[in-house]
Amino acid sequence: MDYQAISEAFQKGLVYLPVTLRLSFIPLLIGSILGLGFAFMRFYRTPVVAKGLQLIFPILKGIPVVLSLIVCYLLFSDWFDQLATTFHFPIRFKDLNREYLIIVILSGYATIQLTEVFRGLLIQFDRSQLDAAASIGLTTRQTIFRIILPQLLTQSLPLLCNQWIVLLKLSALASIVSVVDILSGSLIMATTSYTFLESYIAAALIYWILAIMIEQMGFFLERRPFVKRGGV
Repeated sequence: MDYQAISEAFQKGLVYLPVTLRLSFIPLLIGSILGLGFAFMRFYRTPVVAKGLQLIFPILKGIPVVLSLIVCYLLFSDWFDQLATTFHFPIRFKDLNREYLIIVILSGYATIQLTEVFRGLLIQFDRSQLDAAASIGLTTRQTIFRIILPQLLTQSLPLLCNQWIVLLKLSALASIVSVVDILSGSLIMATTSYTFLESYIAAALIYWILAIMIEQMGFFLERRPFVKRGGV
């Protein structure tokens, strides 16, 4: 085992830490916002939308992330150049930052997963609080923002941290579309030194440390009363 190669690959991988954090946190943020909205739509059975989500989500959940990424990459690379030629755009697909494609795919995945997470928490919500809110004249909007959301966000913290760790690992698919992240960055030196095992170990250590930090951050936030818990 070449420990020097592990150290060098570790340092090389850390250079691309901001890329991996962008590719995991932005989809988490987008997925949380959209997922929360879709969860409330399904919980309150919004006409048409709730039924449409109920039909679409099982189909989308059955598609592997790597398959979605490859198909979207191939389709978008072909269609974008055709549209650019038709409308005389000065840029081509090769000029675009491919991180955006990964962020879109992972945001879609996070939205689907977090919609189910928030919906599950809403289903378990104490209905007596909703009845009490209605009895004192609170509107649906007021009930959501004053009673449901404060409790929902507190209860979802461990699940959100877990989802962030999942997205962190999925961001390693970035190499498929030629985006250099922690994994592919750690492997740069291995292409010339052939220390692939050491490079993979270095990348695994970085992911392991990040996962522990996210988990500990979640534990810390759970113990902090930074969110008003709400209730009636």
